[in-house]
Amino acid sequence: MQVVTIGGFKGGTGKTTIASLMGVAAVKDGLRVATLDLDRNTRNLSNFLTLRRASRLQSPDHVMLLDPEEDIRVNAKPKHSGRLEPLIRMARMDGYDLMIIDTSSGNLADVYEAHLLADVILTPMNESPADMHGLFAPPGSAAAPKINYREMIDTVRFDRRRAGLPVQQWHVVTNRVSALPSKVSILINERVSAMAAEAGFEAMWTLRDRVVHRALSLEGRTVFDTPSDGKLTMSELAGRAEVRQLLALINMEPAMVSATYVAPPKVLAGAGVAHAA
Repeated sequence: MQVVTIGGFKGGTGKTTIASLMGVAAVKDGLRVATLDLDRNTRNLSNFLTLRRASRLQSPDHVMLLDPEEDIRVNAKPKHSGRLEPLIRMARMDGYDLMIIDTSSGNLADVYEAHLLADVILTPMNESPADMHGLFAPPGSAAAPKINYREMIDTVRFDRRRAGLPVQQWHVVTNRVSALPSKVSILINERVSAMAAEAGFEAMWTLRDRVVHRALSLEGRTVFDTPSDGKLTMSELAGRAEVRQLLALINMEPAMVSATYVAPPKVLAGAGVAHAA
C-alpha cells in the first residue's frame, strides 16, 4: 500500500481539492482507497465525501480523525503522535492499495506523523510569491515564516534516516495554473525549479484553473463523474488527464488490484476517529 500525504502550512493552496480528485480517480480505476482527514477545523475532505455519498457517487472509504484534547500549540516542536501508524497498518492489513492523507495548515503532531509515514509527499502551491516564501524559505532566514514547513520536512527526513526508512518522494505541484502565462508565473516557476535541488523536491505543474474543479463542493462531483447527458467537455477531459498524471507519480496502476477483489469494510476501526463508509 502506498501512503500519500498532501501537506503544506500555507492555507488555500488546494490540498483538499487534490486529495479529493486523486481519491475519486483511484477508486474509479478499481483501486481500494482509504482517505484520512486531519483538518479538524474545516473538515473539507470529509464534507466533500459526505456530499458524494448523498448523491450516491462512488467514493473512497474515509476516516475523520478527531482529537478530544485538541492540541493547538502550533509552535511546539514536531513530535510523533502515534495515532496514525495503527490506522495505516490496519489499512495495509485490510488490503487497501492507497491511503491519501489530507492535512491541515498547522504544525500539529498528527500532521508531522502524516509526513513521517508517507511514501509520497505532495505539496500544492499557487503561482504567488506568498506561497513560495511560505513553503520554501530556508530555516532561520528573514523570509522564513514562524511555522516553517521546509524545516519540518528536514526533520522528517532526518527521523526517517535514523529509523532506517527509505527515502520519500517529495513533489511540489502548482495549482490553479492560468492558461495565459504571466511575468509573475514565469518568475515563480523559475525560482521554484531553482530551489528544487537545494530543498530536495521535484517540481511539476498539475491543475489548471478550471471551473469544474471549483465546483467540487456543490454536489461532490468531479471530472471523473460522467454528466447526465453523457458528454464530457474538453476542459473535463483535460482535467482528468492532469489528475492521472498525479496518480502516475505514485506508481499506482489498476493492474495492481487483485482479481479476487473483496469489498472494503464499511468502517476502519481505531481509537479517536470518526468513521464514514
